[in-house]
Amino acid sequence: MPKLAFLYPGQGSQHAGMGADLLQDDEVSALCDKCSSSADVDLRHLLAAATDDELRLTQNAQPALAFMGVGLTLLLARAGHKPEAAAGHSVGEYGALAAAGAVEPQRVVKAVLERGKAMADAAPAGTSSMSAVLGLDAKAVEVALAGMNDAWPANYNTPTQIVIAGTTAGLEAATARLQAAGAKRVIPLNVSAAFHTPLMAPAAERLRAALDRIEWRAPRITVMANLTGRPHLDGDRIPHVMEMQLRSPVRWAACVQGLVEMGCDTFVEVGPKRALTGMMRELAPGAKALAVSTPAALADLAVLIQ
Repeated sequence: MPKLAFLYPGQGSQHAGMGADLLQDDEVSALCDKCSSSADVDLRHLLAAATDDELRLTQNAQPALAFMGVGLTLLLARAGHKPEAAAGHSVGEYGALAAAGAVEPQRVVKAVLERGKAMADAAPAGTSSMSAVLGLDAKAVEVALAGMNDAWPANYNTPTQIVIAGTTAGLEAATARLQAAGAKRVIPLNVSAAFHTPLMAPAAERLRAALDRIEWRAPRITVMANLTGRPHLDGDRIPHVMEMQLRSPVRWAACVQGLVEMGCDTFVEVGPKRALTGMMRELAPGAKALAVSTPAALADLAVLIQ
């Protein structure tokens, strides 16, 4: 039997209309209304009617993505697909924790809404951003940025896909350093701030207050933590780990390596698009990987795991 791991994507995977088909399911629709009421956010609008411009706003994208993960996980469970383990990239880690029973869906949407608002407030538009580095490994990027206090590695996605983040001036200086070190390209990303860096410290402190108001339980399945690349161990530590996650690099390659080491051989990306699925060729060669972004994709999963 295949050993399933569910993967939950982060910000950047959202798109207009991404949850319209999902909301046709009565059980998911009822859960959407419950989460919307609890968090005081119009998830139905964000999932089915919001424009791409609306969804670029961090405070809109994050609760919408969190609910996409929750809703699709409900459909997967109903079809008999239950994971042995899970991981989520950045805000996707909240979806993974919800899938593992560590937090109630309405609670996680409320926490993620606060996270998005705090992140948006922490960095005024135009003052910081992120860039993808092509052609250098992680060690070379770290060496090139050594000593900088306004640009840092932010996402260790694969051995050859590193994202940096910092202030506008910091990214300009970092780009020059990286090009001198042999980077093929340094590509600016369409994001509004330097996520997963020390610049997010004010947001992380505000998030911690929201997380401490939630009852967290130990995950029922293994959930890899972005902060360490190792499993979450108990519920009491989750607020601290998730606070630190916001101001620290995402160690995605280590998360997937940990899943491979525990025997996972089939990976299901639970959310819109297929950003994480595309990384699996490098992170887990030979493993099966599929993105489930709509109810219709469940049929493809049934074929994959036969």
